[in-house]
Amino acid sequence: MKKYNLFILILIFSLNASQAQLLWKISGHGLEKPSYLFGTHHLIPIQFLDSVPGLYKAFNSTQTVVSEVVLNNLDTAPAIQRAALLPDSITIQTLLSKTDYDFANEEITKTLRMSLNSLNKMHPSLIAKFYELELYKTVEHFDENTKSDSYFQLVAAQKGIPVVGLETVEKQLNLLFPKNYQKEAQLLIETIRNKDKLIGEINEMNQMYRKAKIYELEKLASQSNKRWNVSEEENYVLVDERNIDWIRQLPELLNKSSCFIAVGVLHLPGTNGLINLLKKEGYKVTAIN
Repeated sequence: MKKYNLFILILIFSLNASQAQLLWKISGHGLEKPSYLFGTHHLIPIQFLDSVPGLYKAFNSTQTVVSEVVLNNLDTAPAIQRAALLPDSITIQTLLSKTDYDFANEEITKTLRMSLNSLNKMHPSLIAKFYELELYKTVEHFDENTKSDSYFQLVAAQKGIPVVGLETVEKQLNLLFPKNYQKEAQLLIETIRNKDKLIGEINEMNQMYRKAKIYELEKLASQSNKRWNVSEEENYVLVDERNIDWIRQLPELLNKSSCFIAVGVLHLPGTNGLINLLKKEGYKVTAIN
């Protein structure tokens, strides 16, 4: 009976482990060398990478780093500056009622230590991101300079390893800073009004990420989208459509050299997640336990 119970426990643990992984090996389908897929998260410090089994070994065995965008591109800063500014005829003040503007100004001034008036020409999505990050830094003592998602590109640059972006900076900025300014301004107000709920969600997502529960993360993100009025169509454009575009590019890259693919963790699970799409292409995708 004890042996039977032990077998059941081992089986349950093995099944859970296979579903709770951030690092995946890509092999088969004629590949001479394996490549690796890793899910990143921008609110996790770099020290966390030390706890991921096999991560550095996998990274050091590859010849090319593949990411969503190339961060050290000379065109990145000017493109961000253009996308982050509102058109000439629009300001934050024109997008909000006086009541909402005064409410947001008080909270922004308290949290960011600068008035909303000084950010009057900034895209509301960017203000919201600054606000969220500052809230999180205050609660979790998070140091933005130690975030882990840019680590692999930085090391690749130091070692002279080529870095390939799956999409242009402009495309990603269009997703991050949509042209529906009125809606984004209202989302900024909702973010401020529901800051406690937001911090709770971020903490929950971080805990799931640290436990490598990528499928639970996907479910949590879906619930969060409903709470923040992100439609299925919008989420499809943000995640699924990009995955489908990336999977068209990956076979050529995988055939050329052994790749270390580091993208946001929510791009891994799901029907249109990279794990499933790579399997559909004929690759063997296995979790590194």
